[in-house]
Amino acid sequence: MRPLFQQLLANHSECQYVRLLRSHCRFRTANQQVTDALNTDPQHLMNLLRLHSSPWQVYGFLRACLRKVVPAGLWGTRHNERRFFKNVKKFISLGKYAKLSLQELMWKMKVEDCLWLRSSPGKDCVPAAEHRLRERILAMFLFWLMDTYVVQLLRSFFYITETTFQKNRLFFYRKSVWSKLQGIGVRQHLERVQLRELSQEEVRQYQDTWPAMPICRLRFIPKPNGLRPIVNMSYSMGTRTFVKKKQAQHFSQRLKTLFSMLNYERTKHPDLMGASVLGMNDIYRTWRTFVLRVRALDQTPKMYFVKADVTGAYDTIPQDKLLEVVANMIRHSESMYCSRQYAVVRRDSQGQVHKSFRRQVSTLSDFQPYMSQFVMHLQDSDASALRNSVVIEQSISMNETSSGLLDFFLHFVRHSVMKIGGRYYVQCQGIPQGSILSTLLCSLCFGDMENKLFAEVQQDGLLLRFVDDFLLVTPHLAQAKAFLSTLVYGVPEYGCTINLQKTVVNFPVETGALDGAVPHQLPAHCLFPWCGLLLDTQTLEVFCDYSGYARTSIKMSLTFQSVFKAGKTMRYKLLSVLRLKCHGLFLDLQVNSLQTVCINLYKIFLLQAYRFHACVIQLPFDQSVRKNLAFFLDIISNQASCCYAILKVKNPGMKLKAKGASGSFPPEAARWLCYRAFLIKLAVHSVIYKCLLGPLRTAQKQLCRKLPGATMTILKAAADPALSTDFQTILD
Repeated sequence: MRPLFQQLLANHSECQYVRLLRSHCRFRTANQQVTDALNTDPQHLMNLLRLHSSPWQVYGFLRACLRKVVPAGLWGTRHNERRFFKNVKKFISLGKYAKLSLQELMWKMKVEDCLWLRSSPGKDCVPAAEHRLRERILAMFLFWLMDTYVVQLLRSFFYITETTFQKNRLFFYRKSVWSKLQGIGVRQHLERVQLRELSQEEVRQYQDTWPAMPICRLRFIPKPNGLRPIVNMSYSMGTRTFVKKKQAQHFSQRLKTLFSMLNYERTKHPDLMGASVLGMNDIYRTWRTFVLRVRALDQTPKMYFVKADVTGAYDTIPQDKLLEVVANMIRHSESMYCSRQYAVVRRDSQGQVHKSFRRQVSTLSDFQPYMSQFVMHLQDSDASALRNSVVIEQSISMNETSSGLLDFFLHFVRHSVMKIGGRYYVQCQGIPQGSILSTLLCSLCFGDMENKLFAEVQQDGLLLRFVDDFLLVTPHLAQAKAFLSTLVYGVPEYGCTINLQKTVVNFPVETGALDGAVPHQLPAHCLFPWCGLLLDTQTLEVFCDYSGYARTSIKMSLTFQSVFKAGKTMRYKLLSVLRLKCHGLFLDLQVNSLQTVCINLYKIFLLQAYRFHACVIQLPFDQSVRKNLAFFLDIISNQASCCYAILKVKNPGMKLKAKGASGSFPPEAARWLCYRAFLIKLAVHSVIYKCLLGPLRTAQKQLCRKLPGATMTILKAAADPALSTDFQTILD
């Protein structure tokens, strides 16, 4: 290592490092008077949330610091300096899960320009081994500068966090601003949730009684209109010693076992969940059954929709009621549970190998003692999940009693200690938001409420709830109004009170009917929004709601690692996301008409075009489309082929294609929608995709000549720009 590099490292002890930052990094609040004035404003929290620093401001701060610290001789030339600063700018613009590789950091760096790397001055030609040694030393310096110096600067001056509304984008808040935000968040949390402060003696007693129970910390995530409190259950205070780490691992294992046990009981007794749905598959299965039942009637009745969102669901659930629900769930107090841990190694259709570690809990009566029996049991429940997979048994535990797990659950709810600032608290109401149990416990509690209060709703209508978002669809107006009235007045026994600002109906509500409270009213026939879906109130068809992408960056919503084989990674990533979006809820021709399916397909392709562009602009080493045109055309073509294959799987028994390009929906139709969507998006960036637009237009014209006129009419109507206006507010 050369003397100049050694001097840089030696001169930066911790104290000198801090003094240097304080003297040279004059990065203070842009307008301190405005910030101080906000303290008296009623919109203080909202104004503080807007005071995050932009990437350009953060970059300017880092650039000023680095120029004060790094001597010009270390760069060798301005070219090397500019290359490193460009990588710094890229680094602070990365998303939550993105990475910057060392190869990208070293790309286009000119080693020969760094005189301090030369063993003897004036020697131009050096052996290959010497040149590789110089590259290694320069790489070590750049890695240290980015990984240690730049990262420590960011940690020292900024609080870096994700948000609930900007996908994976990171926000940079100055420490002074975030301390004020955190103070407001703590005060609001203390007012909303019943927290009892613990003395140091009580904390020691808690730890002595239950040494494995960790002390968790509370953090806040910015929302559009406030802060969301998250209790980090995976992080416990004071786990640096070996004993503490083992205790934390034991607590985590017990928590996972409890979670698996509750899921086992939920599966055995699905009625305990009430109207709860746990994901898109549950929604699809329930909605499809309801739609087919309604359409089997002689005359389709008029449907009334109610959407309601519970205010602070996790914070308002009474703990006594929650304990009662869980205790009733475990009917046999002396049941013995067996816990089996196993691993699944799977190869997907793209050749990628994935491994996952799973846990299954069952009672002795359902226990499969031999691995062959257990694998057959897994295949019977879901054969597709184990296709091209290897199942490896890891461990079996047969000493979990229901009374022991219930006792553990009692201590988890009653005695979970959290640290806020320098004080310790125990939560007396609600459940911590951030645990793996939170969603399931909320669903169980509200499911018990639904079984007691809204059992008659399911006879002619449908009641769905995704965690704390209710949806009622009923042909009876009186039933819809009674349901709305019950939720507006609240159910104190379960801590259920809805947020009227997020309540939506499609029928008129009299002003005096709810003591002056009026929810948002939509027309009788409309697209009714609920949990990322748009439901047609007249035909009961389903569209995807893309309004969640408004004013967000697709690049930040897509985790694209450009470290190794970027092109192959891009192809795999786009196909993986496409499979998630092509859900049966949008493509089922028994639920939706052909026109609706075409609209859903076109919007899926349009979103894929946005993702395609987001991946292209993130390709490393200046890789461009014109350098490998056939590869990028093949990626676009694969999107249409994959989507059409999924469409056929979601509609078994239906003949979609016939000879040539005829049929209700031939593969050429999916290809036309795909090319149309990509042309719309890529034409906006014609400088980047100039060489790609010509072949796409030619392929689209050839498909137009093949497809029948009736099919083309449906496709052009689905690709009408008026139907995709929600994409216009996407940032990239």
